[in-house]
Amino acid sequence: MKRSRSLVLSLVTALTAAVGAVWVALPAFAAGATASFVKTSDWGSGWEGKYTITNAGGSTVNGWSVSFDLPAGTTVGSYWDALLTSSGQRHTFTNRSWNGSIAPGASVSFGFLGSGPGAPTNCLLNGAPLPLIHISEPTRPEP
Repeated sequence: MKRSRSLVLSLVTALTAAVGAVWVALPAFAAGATASFVKTSDWGSGWEGKYTITNAGGSTVNGWSVSFDLPAGTTVGSYWDALLTSSGQRHTFTNRSWNGSIAPGASVSFGFLGSGPGAPTNCLLNGAPLPLIHISEPTRPEP
């Protein structure tokens, strides 16, 4: 009985330490990285969007993901410099094999085409709310 109690205590301690490490790591990442979004082009029925992730921290970021919702009637078409998974209106872009590491002070970008109205909302960077996001609308040239 004493041995099984010791084993259970060891497992609980290890699990608590692991969960604590994850709990601390996510806010630390979010505090050191930012992401910005801009519509680089808008032609009425569609637009081109670009996210830039910047590592403002002191250590290299290894792996990133940006998740967001689009309003009903807005879809993602082509995309580049990231991998995409979607579920309903929720879209998650993750790094490619060659752009997952972001050195301190460096940035990576990815882009995509959207159709329909709206822009990303409820944005997360590696599962944490984005500390800063700029949404800029381009001006359309007069016909």
